[in-house]
Amino acid sequence: MGCGASAEASKGGDSSQPNRDDRAKDKKAAKDENKEYQAKMQFLEHVPLMKRLPKDQHPLVASVCEIKDFAPKENIIKQGDVGEEFFVIKSGEASVSVKTPEGVKKVATLKAGDYFGENALLRDEPRTATITAETAMQTLKITRKAFQDLGLNDQLQFANRRAVGGGGGQAIQKAKEPTPKTEEDIRLISEALRSNENLATMTMLDDARVSAFIEVMWK
Repeated sequence: MGCGASAEASKGGDSSQPNRDDRAKDKKAAKDENKEYQAKMQFLEHVPLMKRLPKDQHPLVASVCEIKDFAPKENIIKQGDVGEEFFVIKSGEASVSVKTPEGVKKVATLKAGDYFGENALLRDEPRTATITAETAMQTLKITRKAFQDLGLNDQLQFANRRAVGGGGGQAIQKAKEPTPKTEEDIRLISEALRSNENLATMTMLDDARVSAFIEVMWK
């Protein structure tokens, strides 16, 4: 009988194996989730928009951010649509275009650290521009509910971009031609841009971005 019992146990297998497998999967899932959360936290610390947000609020923001990927040429938001999400670009580039009486015009390029979609949540207005992925993109998405629950409309300082967003169909004025600049002009403008705290909350001021600003400036 002893042999029979052993054979039956062998036939039934180890009943604890599925439980061990489930625990291993849960542990891996928790580890991956924690790793993703930490990556969000590290990224948000370097986003200019978040610089004025109290540090103790960063974990709350990271917890409501959803990772959303977009393929090249994919429209992320469309001018005129109802908006329910706000986005921060983690990687990749996007173009901003608006419909004008003369047709569709590209008015800006957004890069990692830039954000979009805030106007619809701040003012309950339709999307004021179309945002299209120029490259493969990864973004952090915050829903309207999370945006409002965390009071981000009051805690974050957003740029006034109604003109860039089309202002509900307003025509874009033609820009003046850039003014020629000396090396001393470039140095002084660069220092002024980098020391501007308000500008630093709106975009990442790397060398390329500063040079682009200086190139189009006029007196």
